Amino acid sequence: MEKLKERLDMFSDAIIAIIITIMVLELPMPVHDSFKEYLQFGKAIGIFFISFCFVANLWYQHAVLYNDADTITNRVFVLEFIFLAFLSLTPIFTKLITEDTNRHTVMAYGVLTLIVNGLFILVSYAVIRQKYQDLTEIRRLFAKIYLNHSNFLGAVNLIVLFLAYFQPQWALWCYLTLPVVSFIFNREDHTDLEDVTKLPREDQSQYLNLSSGELRTYRKKQREIVQKYAHQRRTNPNWQAEMAQEIQTLFRQNGRKLKQSRTAPQQFKRRFPK
Repeated sequence: MEKLKERLDMFSDAIIAIIITIMVLELPMPVHDSFKEYLQFGKAIGIFFISFCFVANLWYQHAVLYNDADTITNRVFVLEFIFLAFLSLTPIFTKLITEDTNRHTVMAYGVLTLIVNGLFILVSYAVIRQKYQDLTEIRRLFAKIYLNHSNFLGAVNLIVLFLAYFQPQWALWCYLTLPVVSFIFNREDHTDLEDVTKLPREDQSQYLNLSSGELRTYRKKQREIVQKYAHQRRTNPNWQAEMAQEIQTLFRQNGRKLKQSRTAPQQFKRRFPK
């Protein structure tokens, strides 16, 4: 199954490369030397970049996901092919909004992106769960780490989809920023999942009990640690090990604070609020 995993990964890369190539070839070339046609050509390039960012972001997430996978199950195969089938529709829907940008074409494009993103979440969970024996625990970790951002992005997609009915031009350019935000979130989520799964079971449970506010505070401190060691890559040969150790220490500190706050008397909490 390991060889099949490599072949599936290469197959997916080839499909994504073809998708981007088709989108480039579908760009309408100016036929006459007129300002109107050049303006339309510029708009088409802008729409191409929207779809390019969408597909490229999924390729990056896909590459990171499969880099950690050891084998592939039949469930992953089925979900992967369904995901690629819908992703392959991107050039067609891109051409639709290029030729006629109206509420119907932009909303259709938005629905496609929602479906593709939803399918990729299913693929991600199917790949990640293979690495862990305790399915209940990894389900909780996946929900805690990935679904918070996924639900937020899904809600934003629905808002943009609603906006497309009234202002399709504005909604179209909103779709350019969503892959960038998704890319940032995915990098954080993948790092969190790697770090949390390396912790002892007790520390993992404490992490799962963090509130949304505590999780945001943790991630802010985590980014500060990453930025700190990013400047040491050339001068410190052990920067990766030291960064991992400091992030794990941060996990434990958050867990201890949470445990102490939940075991403290209620009167103490009221007297000394956070």
